Amino acid sequence: MFLFSTSCTSYKSTAYLQGLSENDSVTTYYLGNIYKLQKGDIIYIKIISFNRDITQLFNIEDVTSFGQINNAYIYYKGYCIDDNGEINMPIIGNVYILNKTISEVEYILKEKIKNYLTDFYINVKYGGFKITILGEVKNPGINYFYTNKVTIFEALGSAGDLTDYGNRKNILLLRQTTNGLKIFRINLLKKDLFKQPYYYIQPNDILYVEPVKTKNWRLNSYNVSIILSSISTLILVINFILRF
Repeated sequence: MFLFSTSCTSYKSTAYLQGLSENDSVTTYYLGNIYKLQKGDIIYIKIISFNRDITQLFNIEDVTSFGQINNAYIYYKGYCIDDNGEINMPIIGNVYILNKTISEVEYILKEKIKNYLTDFYINVKYGGFKITILGEVKNPGINYFYTNKVTIFEALGSAGDLTDYGNRKNILLLRQTTNGLKIFRINLLKKDLFKQPYYYIQPNDILYVEPVKTKNWRLNSYNVSIILSSISTLILVINFILRF
């Protein structure tokens, strides 16, 4: 399936994922790249059991006492991973979860909570998937997602897609990792985009859509045409005057 972006008359429509054929529709791509928690990340933990007295000791506060769940709720009531890669929970104490997936965190917590509860359910969620999108998109800014995976198309779609002047062949992605800042150059027109490590966006990624090189000329073309038209008119007037 092709994704199309609409453009003005001076910029031809550009198909994303160019080169895909009908045979590619049955191709299975490995879409791994599961996010691992980093320092400063916030997770939301909810434990449910029949023993309400003990359960309430684990849970910081019930959502009904604060209102609906939003970014502010997650920030104040979630668990933030400190510089040691740990969260501090009631009763359990410090739990090391740096570079762990959400599934791994659930398993770690289950093993610790088994010492206090025999029949319980634990729900661990990532506390807000924040992505910053700047440049040639229709609605630049910071967007939040509450899901485990976000593709680059979903991220750009949340910003209203690229403008007519967005460079689809050269999108800059900045990603902070444990080994430092990684920079990727993304070409939305290539069909092998599915196989790349940046197909799935990660929390705190920054996307910058660069403008096409001809943007300034296109923006000023109207003024240039007026100037040229004025010069042509002036030349005609001068020639007419010189005839007499």
